[in-house]
Formats: sequence, C-alpha cells, structure tokens
Amino acid sequence: MSDDPPPADKPTLFKLSVSVVGFCEVIAFLSLTCTWLGSLGRHGWVFDLLSHFRLQYLVACAAVLLFALLRRRTSLVLFSLISLLWNAQIIHAYHQTAQAVAAPSEKPLRVMTFNVQTENKTPHAAIHHVLASDADIVCLLEVDETWRANLEPLRLKYPHRVEELNDGNFGIACYTRLPLKSLEARRYTIWRLPTLVLNLDHHGSPLTFIGAHTIPPMGGLSAHEWREHLSAIAALAASLSGEVIVAGDFNATPWCEGMRLLRENSGLDFRSADPVWPPTWGLYLPMMIPIDHVLTKRGLTVQKRTLGPETGSDHRSVTVEITRSTP
Repeated sequence: MSDDPPPADKPTLFKLSVSVVGFCEVIAFLSLTCTWLGSLGRHGWVFDLLSHFRLQYLVACAAVLLFALLRRRTSLVLFSLISLLWNAQIIHAYHQTAQAVAAPSEKPLRVMTFNVQTENKTPHAAIHHVLASDADIVCLLEVDETWRANLEPLRLKYPHRVEELNDGNFGIACYTRLPLKSLEARRYTIWRLPTLVLNLDHHGSPLTFIGAHTIPPMGGLSAHEWREHLSAIAALAASLSGEVIVAGDFNATPWCEGMRLLRENSGLDFRSADPVWPPTWGLYLPMMIPIDHVLTKRGLTVQKRTLGPETGSDHRSVTVEITRSTP
C-alpha cells in the first residue's frame, strides 16, 4: 500500500462552467437589485447612496441581458431589459437640459469649479490648468494651508478673491475678474463647512455666485448633514431675486435624491446644452460618478461644458460657458 496522498481532483470544464455561471448569477442579482433599490432614495440614505451608480448599472444590466439571452432565460431577459431601459432613461434625462444658442448676443461667462484634492502631488500642474482656462470665476475646493503659496499666481491674475484655507479637505477659494460688490463665507451643518457667496456685477446686472463643497453622505449622520447643507444652499438661492450660479463638489449625482431636493426647492437647474452625466470623480476607478456641477437660475444657460485633464487630483475640473437666455 502506498502512503502517497491521492491526487487532487483537477477542475473540469463542467465545474469551471458552473462557477462562471454562479458568478454571473451574483452580478445579475446585484445589478438588478441595486437598480431598483437606488430608486428609493427618498426613503433612506442607503438607498440614495445606491442611486449614484446609474452608469455602472447600465453597463451591468447590458451584460446581464447578454448573459440571459445566451442562457435562454426568458424572465431574466425581460427583467434585465426593463432595468437597462430604466437606467438609460434616467441618464438620458441629463443628456441635454437646455437648447444651445447658435450666436449668443454677448460674450459667454466662463466659470470653473475644480476639486484640486488636498493631497495633490502635482499642485503646479493643477494651478497651471486653472490659469489656462482663463475663467471669469474660479471656485477651487480642498485647498488648505499647504496650498497657500501655490495659489499666488491666481491672486496676481484675479483682482478679487475670497479664501477659506483652514478647513482641511473642505477649504475653499474663489477668484473673479467681475466687479465685486460684496462677499461672505457662510457656514452650514454641525461641522460649520464654509460656503462662499459673491455678489457680482455681470454686464450691468446683479449676479450671485455660490461656491460649495458638501460632505460625502457615507453614513446616517453624514447623509443628514449633507442634505441639510444642500437644503441651506437651496433656501439661499430661492431667496435671491437676481441671476444665480451655484458651483462646486456636491457629492451628489444629477439623479440622486439630494440633488432633486436642491433643484426643486431653489429654482436652480443644470440648464446645459451639453451632457452633465460624464463622470468627474474617481478617475480610472470602476465607480466613477459625476458629482461636480454648475447650476444656474434666472435665465442663465450653460452653452458649453468641458471636463479638464488629469492633473494630480481624483476629480476633473468642470468649466462652463454661460449665456443669458433670449426672451
């Protein structure tokens, strides 16, 4: 009798096939379930957190549909097709939210918002990109004391500025060449996060620019404060009678519940001739989502929207050209 252990079973094609099918079943269950749970955002922060990944669900549902067709599973084909169309129509709703103007009557107002990331290893590249954009209004996020020297070129370029650099990852700074009437830094939530309010003159009309960075809604308390911050911005915008632009990192996708409440309660909207669904955060990650936005009010329309290149941050900048809508 030999004392050698029996040879291990070699994986067979059947076993490999079963494991692949099982993996596909799990992906199918997760993608389809999250698609519909993400539509219940108003009923809980966890559901709203799931709502952010519509782009990923769209791709996953397409894969599930193909898998179901190959396996000839009629019920799964139907369910995945409905889920695919549901995600597609949600995303498509933000493909074009305003009509483009062929020949604006005045020079567009250029606005940039950019979360440069506090730990950015190439701050000079980020600042060079900001300078090259030549925006009329610049809103930078995640600028702390370590960024103070790097911001000097912007102080030289723009005659007006307001900087709140002592707030860690929620430091914020705004720069503008528009005539400045007044400015203030308001603080919201229990963490007293700064929101900058600049009262400007735009071709002879009053314009209020609001720059903000909300906390990520990654837990019960954080989600509550996130909504409170968005609600405070909405109330502020609703109280203003003139033109309003709100820009920043909202940690909110266009289709989440927090963004819906902000738009409904403020009069703000994307009003963009270009899509607002392309991802701005999570570069090179499978969970890339659009959370950096510019919203307008009182007849202002975004005629062009451009995402910046990779410059050391996990965000891309958003630069827009804004015009007044024709009566």
